[in-house]
Amino acid sequence: MERQKKYLWPGSIASAMVRWRSFVHQPSRRLWEYESGGCTEWACCGDPWQAREFLEAVMLAMSRRRSRELRSLVEALDRRY
Repeated sequence: MERQKKYLWPGSIASAMVRWRSFVHQPSRRLWEYESGGCTEWACCGDPWQAREFLEAVMLAMSRRRSRELRSLVEALDRRY
């Protein structure tokens, strides 16, 4: 899929997944500054909400059958958050 869609590049889905997973596992994840769009901790790593939105867009673009595995991984992280 990363090679078929113009808005994706090799490794983009894995990168977004790593970003969302690392954010969800942070003990201070609930202290994220929603209004300002970030904090100093994530300034160099990117916005975890953009990563989550990116994953959602990818899952919607995939067929239901093909997105099932990715969706189960993302939803497990969502429940943890």
